[in-house]
Amino acid sequence: MTNRGSPLVIRDAYERRLREAEALRRQAEAAADRALQDALRTGRGVATQVRKEAERLGTNVSRSLAPPRNSPATRKPSAPPPSRMSVQPRARGPAKSRGDVIVDQILAAARGGQDAFTFGLGDLAYAGGNALVDATRGEALGEAWTRRVAAERERDRYDMKHYRTARTVGEIGGTALGLVALGPLDGILAGGTRIAQTAAIGGREIGAIGAAGAGLGIGGQALSDRVSGRRGSVGDYLGAAAGGSVGALGSVRGRPTQAAALGGATTSIAQDELNGRPVDLHEAALAAHIAGYVAAPTGLAGRVVSDRLPMRQKGKLGDALGVGRTLANGDWPKAFQKRYYLKGAEAKRGNPYTVVDQRTVRGLLTEQKFGRSIDDLSKNQNLALEEFGPAGYRVDHFLPRDVGVIVAYPAGNASTRAVKQGQKREGR
Repeated sequence: MTNRGSPLVIRDAYERRLREAEALRRQAEAAADRALQDALRTGRGVATQVRKEAERLGTNVSRSLAPPRNSPATRKPSAPPPSRMSVQPRARGPAKSRGDVIVDQILAAARGGQDAFTFGLGDLAYAGGNALVDATRGEALGEAWTRRVAAERERDRYDMKHYRTARTVGEIGGTALGLVALGPLDGILAGGTRIAQTAAIGGREIGAIGAAGAGLGIGGQALSDRVSGRRGSVGDYLGAAAGGSVGALGSVRGRPTQAAALGGATTSIAQDELNGRPVDLHEAALAAHIAGYVAAPTGLAGRVVSDRLPMRQKGKLGDALGVGRTLANGDWPKAFQKRYYLKGAEAKRGNPYTVVDQRTVRGLLTEQKFGRSIDDLSKNQNLALEEFGPAGYRVDHFLPRDVGVIVAYPAGNASTRAVKQGQKREGR
């Protein structure tokens, strides 16, 4: 007959208690997880339910571990207890199946995509709808709203902790979908066809546009720092320059809202990277969408206003834009509205002169047109292009949508600065 105080009996009792403790611990984790999920679904007492459930099960664990009086476990063992490495714990408690985990990951990705696409407004709309339902059941609307919003915020934090990869994938997808959604807004800004003789944009102009965008980003960062009373880091200014340049170059394609969104996201990501911070994709999505949606109405206003100008004012606007294009090419206007003799026109026994809008320091002659109604050059202007060639006679045809691009991108860029400063104030 085995002695109850023998080392073998003590070891068996010790192993049994460890197995029971391990099982209870896992049950506590599972119960706490269930409590959190229930609270997130109902929006009621998230932290309270989880804490009470954990405390209750923790108490059960403590009681179960307390040995009965005069039991062998309360006596000093005659031999040291066996190593814990030899203990084989009981199987895990209740856990989610693989299918449930996949569903949770899909839902976390969907919520991340919704937050990115609506830059957080989707959560508020969902919370508001549930709060209204709670109010019909007798609960105060203000209290229901506060509780439901807190529940949505808690759900987002839970997703970030337990399903971070899935949520990040969703945020990337939501951001991309948002950029696609800006396409129709760019379509509204478009309109008009340039005449065939219009000079194509050159590499020098593209470089000047990229540099101007970088300068715009740096200037916006400096202004934002001055207004907020903060001192930006070198990484802030380099990131702003990168985002400004990317957005400006994107505007060349005539899609200011998507370009502004791209510039906003680039600025946010570049500043995080250059300052040694983890890249915040939610913040990047927020900056992109706000920049795009601010650029859209601004660009539309620029297009509409310029399109409705009298013909004389349109001519002056075209001349001013032509000067800008000349400067972008590294040249300088020297004379305006100069008359030039055309051999080809004289040979055809017509008016042998044409009036050129600009003559540059390098000797380039330029002709500026503005408006959607322009469909061709005049007869003598076509003869001038034929006589001097594209290298000596540059034709510029500007459309109202170009004005939209010029005013839309700076507005979107400025909104990106506001988003970044708002995140700094919140300590993110």
